[in-house]
Formats: sequence, structure tokens, C-alpha cells
Amino acid sequence: MLSIIKSIKLALPNTIITALVLILLIVCSTAGLPARLEARVYLELDSPNLRRIPLAVAPLQPLCGCQEDKECALLGRKILVDDLEFSTFFELLDDTSSYLEKPKSCNLSQESFDFRNWSLIGAELLIKTGYSLSGEKLVVEFRLYDTLAGKMIVGKRYRGRAKNIRLLFHKFANQVVESITGLPGEFTSKIAFCGRHKNQPAQELYSSDYDGHERRQITRNKSINISPAWSKDANKLVFTSYRRDNPDLYLIDFMKGKESRLTNRKGINAAAAWSADNRHLTLMQRYENHSEITIIKAGSGETVQRLTKSSANQASPCWSPDNSEIAFVSDRSGTPQIYITTSKGGRWRRLTRKENYNANPDWSAHNDKVVFTSKIDGIFQICTIKPNGTDYRQLTYASSNCETPCWSPNGRHILFTKKVNGIQQLMVMDDKGRNLKQLTFDKMEKKSPNWSANR
Repeated sequence: MLSIIKSIKLALPNTIITALVLILLIVCSTAGLPARLEARVYLELDSPNLRRIPLAVAPLQPLCGCQEDKECALLGRKILVDDLEFSTFFELLDDTSSYLEKPKSCNLSQESFDFRNWSLIGAELLIKTGYSLSGEKLVVEFRLYDTLAGKMIVGKRYRGRAKNIRLLFHKFANQVVESITGLPGEFTSKIAFCGRHKNQPAQELYSSDYDGHERRQITRNKSINISPAWSKDANKLVFTSYRRDNPDLYLIDFMKGKESRLTNRKGINAAAAWSADNRHLTLMQRYENHSEITIIKAGSGETVQRLTKSSANQASPCWSPDNSEIAFVSDRSGTPQIYITTSKGGRWRRLTRKENYNANPDWSAHNDKVVFTSKIDGIFQICTIKPNGTDYRQLTYASSNCETPCWSPNGRHILFTKKVNGIQQLMVMDDKGRNLKQLTFDKMEKKSPNWSANR
């Protein structure tokens, strides 16, 4: 364990190091907790009439024998409420003044409270949380209850440092979503993006939590850095940098604390995307006087295959969830459109036919949809389509450009950039184009966001 931690300390950036170390050290113990009861399907995600389940989050209480810390209790509850509200699966009964039960006991077991106090206010699910804060050591115990059935669904205990309180509560929010829907949550994922301050020539890479918190700078090479992409295990990041006067592809391995140059082919080496098994990358590279799509080995940068051969330009490739196909952009028809070919190359088919400019595809592993940008009436909007060309949907109807969309880890949300008051900001919405939320508000221009898997 010590050798692993030492290697992590060499990596960048610090918040990612901290998160990785915490996950190694965190104790998800169920000792002394009731076993998880038999599975029940609470939400049918394919239902056309999907409803939000009413859920109450009881105020946090100190564990028995522990002192109260109001700041910790309020922050922890807010993180849970914000996460679960963001998921779109729950109707949060957040007004504590409506709660019939007044905190009396440090005991979280179901014998210590009356389920009727919660079902009477409409709560079908209940989260009870106890905590212990001693110096920098934080212990949190969670229970998720079904108030109608009068039983516990899942219970967890986490240990960590007080400064990592957000990660501890994000982890249980993930557990709640998975227990109720069968889908992984999104709350321990990371966002990588390009950022440039006004009047500054450099464009560096940054990371943040899924909700915009805990932002940190990844690169500090004072150059132009573009198109970051997380590996599927979220331990590595590839990106393109002009630091050596050519757009070369670089790899950061956060576990090893190592950065290396993967490709330095003359001309563009950009828009890389990881295969599902993390063994390969597909990207656009320069051939003759135009760009083509290639596949390289993720570990060495060695070329495996040139997928496309055309006099047109090809760009922005992404893999299908099973690695069998690759979607990409080409202007072979005269305007940028999205095409699909097999990962072995050869035959291709055109996916988009509506509008004259379609680009930036991203293929979801969970809902079998491709999200992309489409220029509609002179403005870039976010759209989705199924890989067979059906079910085209325009999701945004903005008055300013919405660009470079990507899927969340469970396919329930879409991250993109939008110009707000003249500044490109990070935005997120659900997969239907609803529940739009602005994540960033500062004056730094953001571009090309990429959403990692959960850590």
C-alpha cells in the first residue's frame, strides 16, 4: 500500500491524487450493519411515464458518543441533496420544517424511529446519516430505507479525511442511484476541459468534480493544449499539445505520476478517444494534405491501422460501446457530416442527413445514442440520434452556440459548452434536453469538456 501511495504522490493534479489515495484508503465496511435485502426494481427506466420517487434526507446526527459539528452536518446533507436532485430520479422532500420526526437518537437502525413519520409526509425513500469528526478523521454511516415496506435497502460506512467530505458523500449518492435504478451514479466522476484566460496566449487543461467543485489545473506548460480524453478507468488522460511547435499527442498516467508523448507525426495528432478496454486510441492524424482516422496502441503510440482513406478531411472519432464501430466526421459529401465505419476499416455509412454541418459525436455506452453538434439557423445546437439513423432529436434551442457535447458515465446527462455573457461556460442537461444547469461562472473560456467514469 505504501508503495502505491508513494507512486500516486508523483502524479498530477493534487485533487486527483487525493481522490485516488482516499479511494485506496476508504473503508466501505458493512460490519455491524444489516445485510442488504432482496433486490427490488424501484424505477423502470424504459417506462415512458418515469416518475421521480419522493425521498427525504434526514438531518445528519452525530454517531453515538460523538460530538456535534453543525458545519459538517449541513455540508454533508447539502451534498447528498444536490447529488440526488441532479440525478433526476428523485423528488427531494428538502424542507426539514415539514418533517414530523424530530432528531432524538444517535441510533440509525430502523428500530429507533417510526416509518409512519416519513410515509405520512409522502416520502417513499429515506436516508439517515450519522457522522463522527475527530480532528481530520471523518467517519460517516449511511442508511437508505424503503419507508413503505419498512425495511433497509442498503447501509454503508465510510472513513476518510475531513477535507474529502465531498467524495465520501458522493460515493453514497452513487450507491443510492445504483440501488434504485441499477445504473451507476455520476457523482465521483471528473470533468477535464481546456481553459484560457482573457488576453493570455496559453490554453491549459483543468479538472473538476462532476458538479464544478474542486477545480484544479492539470497542465502548466504555457502552450496550447486541446482535446483532453479520460481513459475508461479514469486513471489516464490523453490530450494534444503544441508545446514542441507540432500538435503532438500526450498521455498522463496519474497512477504512475508519468507524462509521455505518444505520437509526434508531422501535422495534427488530435481528438483522441479511448477504446472500451483502454488498449487502443482512435484519433485524427495528418496524411498528405488532409486528416484521416487512425488507431494506435494506447501504451506505446504505435500505429495499428489507418481506418480511412479519402481525399476529404476526417475528424473527431469515437468508439461504439462494444468497440466494433467508430463514428467520425468527414466532409466527403461537401459539408461536415457524421459517418460510421467498422473498427477494422472498410465500408462506411452516413449517419446524419439533417442540416449541413454536423460534428463532435460522442457515443453513449448506456442508451445507444450518439450526441453531436448541429449548425441550425446559423447556431450550433446539441442533438442526439440512434446509430441506425433513427430517433433524431434537437435538444437545445439556444441563441448562442452550444458545442462539444459528451455523455455522463451512465448516459443520463450531457455536458457541453455554451457562451454566456460572452464567455464559454460549462453546461449540463439531462438526456432529454431538460434540467439545464450552468456549472461554471468565472471569466475563463472553457472548451472541449470530457466526462470520466466514476473513480
